[in-house]
Amino acid sequence: MKERITMSAMAKVLGLSSSTISRALKGDRRIGEETRLRVCETAARLGYQPNPMISALMSVRKKRGGDEVGTVALVTDYHGLGGWRSKDVCLWEYEGICRRANELGYRVEEFAMSDYGYDGARLERALTTRGIRGVLLGFSRERESRAEWNIAGFTVAGLSTYFREVPVDRANFHGFFNVQLALEEMRALGYRRTGLVVPEFNNRISGFLWSGGALDWQNRLCESDRCAPFIPEAGNEECQFKDWLKRENPDSLLVYKLPVKTWLAKSGLRIPEDIGLAHL
Repeated sequence: MKERITMSAMAKVLGLSSSTISRALKGDRRIGEETRLRVCETAARLGYQPNPMISALMSVRKKRGGDEVGTVALVTDYHGLGGWRSKDVCLWEYEGICRRANELGYRVEEFAMSDYGYDGARLERALTTRGIRGVLLGFSRERESRAEWNIAGFTVAGLSTYFREVPVDRANFHGFFNVQLALEEMRALGYRRTGLVVPEFNNRISGFLWSGGALDWQNRLCESDRCAPFIPEAGNEECQFKDWLKRENPDSLLVYKLPVKTWLAKSGLRIPEDIGLAHL
């Protein structure tokens, strides 16, 4: 599928800011005619098309008054308001969300499902009352409850696989590419049998992109260099790891979250003298 050309990409090509690109495409007279023409010609050449989701949000904003700063609701379900802030990766994503929203003239406000009794209808009423139409389904934990609410009146996007019960377009780290990039770097360092070591829960949250990337990588290696991933379910992971280590005999590990350093130390293996280790 052809990759969508963004305003940020055009900004890099032309050496301009994203806001200048946006204004030029709208015919804003504050942007010089020469620059406007250059931007429009580049957009046509690269096949730029406006993002329909952003266009819908901007349309709503204009109806309320062009100078008003609109709000995008970040809906979370992570042990109450702000519980996700204890995780670095969530903070990185949040900073990026806020930065991009500010570039487009919006602010981000969190709406924790726990504040609405995990009742989707209550949240829907609150957003409607506030005149908020843009929603980002953000950080949540694996949970038994499901937020049933009508998204028809909103422009909604999802982050990762959070709120997986809601059928919307989603943005996520490219786990498949990240794993293969890491494996390529480790092979360039001289390692030949690198094993992926990640918890089953986190691999599932990635949309199985981590294991998919690792298995595709292994499939392209000669058989002597192949090492099956270690993806344990919760419970007795250390014993399972020792059995896997003996069976697969990796010379290096690509790890997420699991306490592999401790397990290796107990087995008398030193890093990096006996085995290489990289964190995903």
